[in-house]
Amino acid sequence: MKRFYLIISTLFGIAFFAQAEVPTNTDFSKAEKIYKRSCATCHGKRGEKPAMGESKIINQLKTETISTALLERKNGKIIGAGNPAKQRLSEEEIKALSEFIPTLK
Repeated sequence: MKRFYLIISTLFGIAFFAQAEVPTNTDFSKAEKIYKRSCATCHGKRGEKPAMGESKIINQLKTETISTALLERKNGKIIGAGNPAKQRLSEEEIKALSEFIPTLK
């Protein structure tokens, strides 16, 4: 009986930790398409370049920082070369990109 409880508790622990590490958006296919179409030309395939030699390296930024920057550019609070592409993004696309970009490392 002890062996049974040991096996059950082990399986529960594995299941718990496996769930804890899953990102909130595991299907990044839409975000990846948007990134390739609208961002990669200036920021690099993996977000490793400073766009126009002026931006931060975006794959090093946190999700919240990326989201804030995209929203501020979309709303015209920050002016820059990439604003037209950012102004076309929906809030859902901004959220998806913000979660996807840090995975490019």
